[in-house]
Amino acid sequence: MKMKKKLTYLLLLLLLPLLGGCDNEDNVLEIFTGKTWKLTYIALEGQHQMFDFWNNDTNAAQRSMQLLEQDATFTVEFNGGETAEYVGGDFEALAVNRSATGTWAANGATRELSLHDIRTSGSDTDVLARAFLTGLTNAIRYSGDSQNLYIYYEDGQTTKYMAFHVK
Repeated sequence: MKMKKKLTYLLLLLLLPLLGGCDNEDNVLEIFTGKTWKLTYIALEGQHQMFDFWNNDTNAAQRSMQLLEQDATFTVEFNGGETAEYVGGDFEALAVNRSATGTWAANGATRELSLHDIRTSGSDTDVLARAFLTGLTNAIRYSGDSQNLYIYYEDGQTTKYMAFHVK
């Protein structure tokens, strides 16, 4: 019995350095880069259903959902590396008929996210496509992991987020 107790204490002592070595900083490169992110939905912060950008116009909402289901629409790819202060690089996004490129930077400890120098080409009349690009332009923070990404953005007085999955 004494030997079993000693082994238990020894194991606990050996595990303490491992527990103390954990940090709460995200691996930003693992989360953002090396994949194509596909929009799943856009919602108000704290909610989990698509925001009604269409003001109850079910036909317009249905058209947007059909566009969202297309393979090559509502995507974003992040490329980059790590410096002493931040992780970042360049990105490319495609709504429906409008693309955007620019630079991004994220902080793994605070989860702040900013996208800069955004250049767009083309035009989209779809309200969800416009909301997608607004979200990228106004990004303030992120959460998620290597399979699910949430980009939060300010839209007037409200905070919305875009939920993404790996394509």
